[in-house]
Amino acid sequence: MLKFVVSEDKKWLNLLDYDEDFERRQIDISLTKKIQNFYFHPLVKKKIWDGSICFVDKKLPFWRVPVGLWSEVYHIGQKYKIDVTIDGLETIIDSSLTLEKFTDWCNQFFEGKPKQPRDYQIETAWKIIRFKLSVSEVATSSGKTLIAFMVLAYLKQVEGVEKFLMVVPNTNLILQATEDFEEYGLEELDNCEIQQIHGGNKKKISGGLMIGTYQSLVKMGPEFFDGVQAVFVDECHQAKSDSIKKVVSKCKDSIWRFGLSGTLANKNSAEYLTIQQFLGPLIMEISPKFLFDNKYATPVSIKIVKMNWLKEDLKEKLGNLKDNKTEIEGNEIFNIERKLVINSEKRLNYIVDFILRTSKNSLVLFQSVGEGYGKRIYDSLREKSPEKEVYYIDGDTDPNNREIFIKRMEEGTNRILVASFGTLSTGISINNIHNIFLTESYKSEVLIKQTLGRGMRLHKDKDKVVVVDFVDDFSWNGKQNYLMKHSKERIDIYKREHFEYKTYEVTI
Repeated sequence: MLKFVVSEDKKWLNLLDYDEDFERRQIDISLTKKIQNFYFHPLVKKKIWDGSICFVDKKLPFWRVPVGLWSEVYHIGQKYKIDVTIDGLETIIDSSLTLEKFTDWCNQFFEGKPKQPRDYQIETAWKIIRFKLSVSEVATSSGKTLIAFMVLAYLKQVEGVEKFLMVVPNTNLILQATEDFEEYGLEELDNCEIQQIHGGNKKKISGGLMIGTYQSLVKMGPEFFDGVQAVFVDECHQAKSDSIKKVVSKCKDSIWRFGLSGTLANKNSAEYLTIQQFLGPLIMEISPKFLFDNKYATPVSIKIVKMNWLKEDLKEKLGNLKDNKTEIEGNEIFNIERKLVINSEKRLNYIVDFILRTSKNSLVLFQSVGEGYGKRIYDSLREKSPEKEVYYIDGDTDPNNREIFIKRMEEGTNRILVASFGTLSTGISINNIHNIFLTESYKSEVLIKQTLGRGMRLHKDKDKVVVVDFVDDFSWNGKQNYLMKHSKERIDIYKREHFEYKTYEVTI
């Protein structure tokens, strides 16, 4: 038996009693996880660190666990048949708020409004308010902003929350959230004048509703966060970053802390526990399949184009390098493959011609900003089809121009937006996207799922979104190259998410 109690400051689960030491030891083992891709970490390579993080604090006379991991503690007990009790959970869970009560409030608030919440959105918002500390994994196109607004409106109207803080990854999402909140009925809420906190806004005021980037918020003094009773972290899979952790930690008066994301980290990783540590347990999952089945999102159809274009002698040399991995690191071989890709004119021409043969609006995503690969794609598209409207976005693009390009994509047809993965993979909303081209290899599950979500938004002229995944096959003597292995990992993601896909082999 393990007996925990929620600490007075509601930050910890203090372990007060246990029957057997092996039970306590099991909590220690189960709450120690390795970071993702730990074997690439410099300290792991030098054998200074094994890549593990332990989420049990043993510095005091008693052990303690961050309160956000209370659900994990219960799961460990169930898995290993250990009786677990946690006294004081009622202080962080509002059992009095029923789904029926909350639904009645929603119906009243949204009566006569053009935007009506769906049942799953209402249930998600209710759970967020009820559990106070939480994370929800809701697929792109499920309406995260409306869910967040329902939580904001209820906390303002019913719970009397004075200060509400929304943390977002970039300035575009501040502008987007501001527009959406105003559309949903922000003017009906008291003390809700939006304070935008970002690098371009010199007047940073602590007020009733603050929406800011974590890059700007982390620079604010502790007094700025005084009285913040509710914190919402958008795209919370990024909550493992030091800046977001510092921002959340500064909100010492917060009663509600919640995060929403289309894709959380691997559930067996330290990053996954880190997110829960600061925000709370996973309480709701809404999958792309659920959205497709209920016609809440556009189905995704994936074409994997496996390209054979590298000369045989170069394939052989790459294969020989892989056979001598004791002399060269795997990531060095990967970088050699990547450079072959971005330097190939033959490959570039094939991809550009492929893009130009498609109709309707297209999003073309690339990774190599520094090497100028995206710019080369953009220039080639414009040169080969000067009558077509083509736009380019990367991290250095002026935010105002970015908004103009996105608006023109939304309003027009047969237009192309070339964008870096980093700027367009998360948070940017363009409903009028019919084709997505992945021009460079990527294997991050978070980034891939968020990227595909760009095309899942409903549009009156769209019955499906076509995703073209370009793959470079440098295999030699039956041994696959690294870019092919990345492709296999993407296919595993497609299968798990129930995305339809077909593979096409071409020789260039």
